[in-house]
Amino acid sequence: MIIFSTINFITIYFFKEEYIKFENEFTSIYQDILKHGKNHPLPPYLKRYGDEIIIDKTYYEERFARYSKTVLIWEALFILILSFLFYKVLVLINKKEIEHEEFLKFLFFVLSHKIGNFLSVMKTNIEILKLKPELRVLERIENSCNLIDDEIKKSMEAIKKLPKISKSRQTVNLNEVVNKTVSKFVTDKKVIFTSRQLFLDINPEAFETIIFLLLDNAFRYSRSKVHIKICSDVIAIRNDFSEILKGSGIGLQIVEYLCRIHKFSIKYRAKGEHFLTILKFL
Repeated sequence: MIIFSTINFITIYFFKEEYIKFENEFTSIYQDILKHGKNHPLPPYLKRYGDEIIIDKTYYEERFARYSKTVLIWEALFILILSFLFYKVLVLINKKEIEHEEFLKFLFFVLSHKIGNFLSVMKTNIEILKLKPELRVLERIENSCNLIDDEIKKSMEAIKKLPKISKSRQTVNLNEVVNKTVSKFVTDKKVIFTSRQLFLDINPEAFETIIFLLLDNAFRYSRSKVHIKICSDVIAIRNDFSEILKGSGIGLQIVEYLCRIHKFSIKYRAKGEHFLTILKFL
């Protein structure tokens, strides 16, 4: 607004200066014309008083008013457009900041909560060892340390990918992505894959990360088999239970976060000896 006000002031100043110059030159020309022909017709905005000719002030004021109105309308329109663009940019930046803040809060909460629980278990086992050293307790501590170390490493690899994951969508072959992800796991578990060629307009990076974490969870905690089924806009992953220590759950927390920001729906259900995960694309 300061810039526009300055421009307007300079424009009006030069407009007035040019008008005075134009008035003097214009009236001087017509006065010379009238010396050679007193009956020469004058434009309607010129007034004759004896031998003196002046420009009608009304004509000048009307021209100036039209000019000012045009300038102000275009400036107002330009300011509105700039304000709208500025508002959209601020909304976009604010949205990104909120998403980053939510993710950092989520990450801090999950890590602090799960690691805190892990340390509490370790303290309990250490107290038991102080009272009565047992090989079984040492093995349990070792297994717990190895488990959480492995899970945090895999979770941190997934977290590193998150800043690069956008919300853009493209057509993805779900069958190919799931097959490619399954091939990354080296396991002796039986894999049952029921699928058909299915293409969906989704975010490929988010989908790959979600599938990897879900399959990692299924293979880790299954006893003998994992069943993957693709149908319509739903992927179901079912595995049987095994008797191993419970993990930190960081991977599933990341899955839930990604599903929330990409408008996916995910549900878990334990039924009988099986754990079922249903991922639906909205």
